Amino acid sequence: MAKPEVLSTIAALSFLVVGYDFATNRYGWPLLAENTGAVDIHLPILVVVQHVAAIVSAAAAGMGADFFGRKYPLVAAGALFCVGNVFKCGATSSYGLLLTGQLFAGLGAGVALTVAPLYIAEQAPAARRGQYTSLPEMWQNIGVLAGYLIQNKLTPLPDHIAQRWMFAIPIVPSILLMIGMLAMPESPHWLIIARMRVDEAKRIMESSEKSVEEIDRIAVQMEYLANHIPSLRFMWKDLVRHPLRRLAISVALVQALRHLGVDTYFELEYLVTLYVVEEKLLAKENGTVLLVKAICAIVSVRFADKIGSRFLMLASSGITILFLLVFGFPLSHFHDGSPREVYAGRTKVLSLVAFSGIMGSFQLGLGPMAWVYTTEAFLYRGRAQGVSFGVVVGQIIKLIMYFVFPLLFCSPLYIAGACLILAGVMVLGLVLCWRFVKDRVGEILL
Repeated sequence: MAKPEVLSTIAALSFLVVGYDFATNRYGWPLLAENTGAVDIHLPILVVVQHVAAIVSAAAAGMGADFFGRKYPLVAAGALFCVGNVFKCGATSSYGLLLTGQLFAGLGAGVALTVAPLYIAEQAPAARRGQYTSLPEMWQNIGVLAGYLIQNKLTPLPDHIAQRWMFAIPIVPSILLMIGMLAMPESPHWLIIARMRVDEAKRIMESSEKSVEEIDRIAVQMEYLANHIPSLRFMWKDLVRHPLRRLAISVALVQALRHLGVDTYFELEYLVTLYVVEEKLLAKENGTVLLVKAICAIVSVRFADKIGSRFLMLASSGITILFLLVFGFPLSHFHDGSPREVYAGRTKVLSLVAFSGIMGSFQLGLGPMAWVYTTEAFLYRGRAQGVSFGVVVGQIIKLIMYFVFPLLFCSPLYIAGACLILAGVMVLGLVLCWRFVKDRVGEILL
């Protein structure tokens, strides 16, 4: 039987592919547009297709995880990633193939975002669950960085060759995900309550470093649930009933704040480099941002099980709000008609400080701890559907942000307007999280 760190790493490969795919969509669009003959209107179509597919597959993945287990949906996610990237490799002159590839990639992303954290949380021992469940977020960041760097390295090559290599590379981790998950054990929680295979489940839990007390308690409780619950059927409508309503609200808030945090950085970076300064941030500035992200991610993983996800998420939201204000207020007296060079002097330092702060604070809490809390919020019978619900909410927020953020940018205060409005929204989210989000640090996950 595999150790928890091996289980977590294999499952988190799905997040690596999701992050890589995000980077290629964001930074590789000029190459794709030139090869396929796409125009600006086609980019929103690609984004919408992928996100709608992710929303649909995430909604279905919760039910699939209840009926088919945790490992096989992740195998299916790897297969969807492979098919999607094969289509993209062949889309060197066809927008239709690129769109088809986006559809399959979106379907895979929805399944992966739902099932990977769920599988990891149920395999991890209670004392280190925060550490293991936050690993997918770290792998997603590695995927984003890898996609960005690889796309830059491929730029000198002929366009059709660069595009093929750009989409051929993620096929490798997708195949590793499929093979690795086939070799991994099933979730012991699912084995007990869905198949009553108690002895097998106990052997899996023993190899996952769970204590004897934790194993016995989980086995007894899950056997009781399996014998007294007439059906595994659990629908989203059950989430709005008391007493699950409060948990559903808290999961939705956490996932919404998570996407507000990460998308704020990427959208601000895009707007600043597109409309304010002629060139993108210097390489050393990007390196500084990535270094801050890495340090904060390590700190978050290190202390997640000691401090608790609630405190880290609230602190992360507060720091993100602070850096939004740091970036927004000094630019508040400029407007759309201001000369580009007027912005350039101010934003060079402010962008480095604000972007490092936003991404650092995101990695400190909102990013990884959102997955920890989402997988811990519900007990077994509603967990898969609860995680599915949270992922769908997050993807909807992400899609809304894609279209709304440019409108915020066009507000009377220009860039400052976007920063201040987002800071206000996050303040509201912070207050609501303080009210609804509670910790379950160290509790045995039933």
